Amino acid sequence: MDDRILIRFLQNEASEEEVREVVEWAKESPENQRYLNSLDFVDSALLFWGPKLRQRSLNERRTRMPDWRTAAKWVSSVAAVLLLGLCSGYLFLEYDLSRLPEVTYVSSNSQSTLCLTDGTKVWLTPGSRLTYPTRFRGKERNVKLSGEAIFDVTPDRKHPFVVETFACSAKVLGTHFDIVADESRNEFSAALLSGRLQITHAETKNSVILLPNEIVRLSNGTLVKQPLKDRENYQWKDGIINLRGLTFMEIVQRFEANFNVRFVIRCEKLPTVDFGWGKVFISSGIEHAMDVLQHGADFDYTFDRAENTITIE
Repeated sequence: MDDRILIRFLQNEASEEEVREVVEWAKESPENQRYLNSLDFVDSALLFWGPKLRQRSLNERRTRMPDWRTAAKWVSSVAAVLLLGLCSGYLFLEYDLSRLPEVTYVSSNSQSTLCLTDGTKVWLTPGSRLTYPTRFRGKERNVKLSGEAIFDVTPDRKHPFVVETFACSAKVLGTHFDIVADESRNEFSAALLSGRLQITHAETKNSVILLPNEIVRLSNGTLVKQPLKDRENYQWKDGIINLRGLTFMEIVQRFEANFNVRFVIRCEKLPTVDFGWGKVFISSGIEHAMDVLQHGADFDYTFDRAENTITIE
């Protein structure tokens, strides 16, 4: 990636095509994201202006012998560029970077993994959406989530990590947790795997503190905290869906989230299912997963591949 394009991106001067190019480049690897985050404007100023100053100095030496005035002029020029770089860097950090565009990443047909600029790792189910800044600034590290994601947050007590959703926000200092935020179903839950997590309702401002192996759900506008029954329910980031102890509808919802399909329920009564043990590998595909589900429940289904829709009858 050309550094000049990256600088235009950081200065909000890049074209729409260049913005897309930088965003795709940053998604390719954590190293690219870290490089974008740590780009030094002083070095960039010298990169642009240093060659021009050197060429001007060479031209002057071709026309006359160098003397102390030429050397002094060169030193002062470089000092001016360095000062310009420092001042520019300060202004970029204090002004332009405060207006950096947010990046909205939508997970495609398969599970996606992101590494944010602070080192935080995020796993997203298909169709989930994460909005985050190209560089974290201020007292908090804020992101926005729609869908389901597991976060492994880089500890930073001076800059808490905050996940905002349609219903609640989650504030952490350094922790490992799962959040479901499905506005279409008015469904919100947060399960804490390690660390400490504060969940705050967006409207009532009521909050609860989660300890490891606890889960909170939003029920009729109230946050309800319970013990976390099965940590294996969050193995989806490793490509595994745990069926144990789930109802038929809970399994359907997990299949929707992880296989990026839509279910239509047309049967009058939901099938009963009781998996004492059972796991599905996401890599095996939705049809294999449906075969496994049929071993535990009595139902028929049709799969419209063109519409990516499964109808339960």
